[in-house]
Amino acid sequence: MEKTNFPALFLMADRSYMYHMQSPFFLAIDERIVDDKWESRELHWHDYFEIEIILSGSGVHQYNGVSRPLSEGSAYLLTPMDIHALIPDPGTDFHLVHLRFDEKAITQEVRDLLLQHKLAHSVRLEGAEFERLLTQLTELLHCFETDGPVQSLSVQLMLSYLCLHIVRESQQTEQRFPSYNTTNPVVHQTLQYILYNFRKKITMQELGDRAHISPNHLALLFKQATGTTCIQLIADLRLQYALKLLENPNLSIETISEQAGFSATSYFISVFRKQYGVTPKEYQNQIKKQRGTMSTATQITDNYDLVH
Repeated sequence: MEKTNFPALFLMADRSYMYHMQSPFFLAIDERIVDDKWESRELHWHDYFEIEIILSGSGVHQYNGVSRPLSEGSAYLLTPMDIHALIPDPGTDFHLVHLRFDEKAITQEVRDLLLQHKLAHSVRLEGAEFERLLTQLTELLHCFETDGPVQSLSVQLMLSYLCLHIVRESQQTEQRFPSYNTTNPVVHQTLQYILYNFRKKITMQELGDRAHISPNHLALLFKQATGTTCIQLIADLRLQYALKLLENPNLSIETISEQAGFSATSYFISVFRKQYGVTPKEYQNQIKKQRGTMSTATQITDNYDLVH
C-alpha cells in the first residue's frame, strides 16, 4: 500500500495544515513536530478528547501513572479525564497527527464506551494495520470536502469509527467506573454530564433542571441506580483527578485545587487529608522521592475504589 502523503493532504484545507470545524461540534486536526522543548513534556490536561498518531520518532507516553513506549505506528486516545505527557527520546522529534474534539463530535455510543475504561487507549500498529489506520484518517480528512449537513454527519461518523479502531486494537479492559447497568435515561444522562463536567461547579438544582425533575427525585433515582450520590461521585472524581495532577511537581497546590474543581484550596487540603491520611503537598513530595526508582507513583490509589 502506498504510504499516505500527509503534508499534501493537509495543504488541501482552507487553512494550511489545519482542518477545523466549530459547529455543530468542535474538531481540529493538524500535523505537528514535537521536540524536547514542547510543552507536552510536562504532565498536563485538556477539556477535550484527543487522538495522536505517531508518524515517526520515538519516546515515552506517560498517562494516568502509566508509561508506555512510543514509536512509528503508535496511536492513543485520551478523554478529558486523562492526564498525560509526551516525551521524545533525547535528540529526536515526534512527527505526529493531532486531533482534538469535544464530546459532540462522536456518537453517544462511542462516548459511553470511552468513559468506561480506566487507562488511555493506546496501540502500536505495524505494516498493513498501521496503513489501515492512516487510510481511515485520510477518509476523515476527505469528509471535510463535503458541503452542507452531510459534512458534519460524515465527519462525526468517520471520527467515531476512527475512535473505535483504536479502542478495538488497544484491547483495554480495565474499567474506570463500575458498570451501573441502568436503563433509566435520566440517570444515564446525569451520570454522563457529571463525568464530563465534574471540574466545574455543579449543584443538585442544576442537575435537576437539566433532567426536568426535582433535585430530590433525581437524587433518589441516582442513588438507587448507582449506589452512590451525585455529590459523592463529584467529590470522588475531583480527588482522583487531583491525584493525577499531583504527579506534576511543577504544579502548585492552589493550581491543582482549582483545576480539579474544588471551591477553595483549604477545603481541598482538608478532604484530601481525610481521605488519604496525608496532605496534597506531602503526597506530591512522596512522588518526587519515588521518581526514578518506581515506574508508577500511585500506591495510595491502589486500594481505593473510586465509587463506593
